[in-house]
Amino acid sequence: MLTGITSEAVAPLVPLFAPYCGGLRRVSTLEDGLAILLAGGWTGERRLQGGRSHMLRFSWSGETAPQENLHCELIFPGLPAVKYNFELPCHQLVQWLMDREGEQLPVSFWQWLLLGQPPLATELVDSAA
Repeated sequence: MLTGITSEAVAPLVPLFAPYCGGLRRVSTLEDGLAILLAGGWTGERRLQGGRSHMLRFSWSGETAPQENLHCELIFPGLPAVKYNFELPCHQLVQWLMDREGEQLPVSFWQWLLLGQPPLATELVDSAA
């Protein structure tokens, strides 16, 4: 686990989220995403062209059930005027946390947030897949 959240806390959520997050094919990644979800926040960076980057803090609150909406806040400590508040389904956040690369959120998150593009549809899959 990446966040210090115990596997006992994450285990009950795996069968709930697996159908929304690729089944059990990526169970280790799903467990990591769920541990971050339970932590209620994540710190990363937004890399820009030219090698620059901005540190970010992403936090959320709400029910940790796949279809429930989370209230989210994204801030950039080095850019205090830049702040995003939004809601999104819990399973979508978990999917983006699963798809992150190190300290970076996936491109699909930024396309959704900045351009309004819908996230790629995650088909419900058999959780035994």
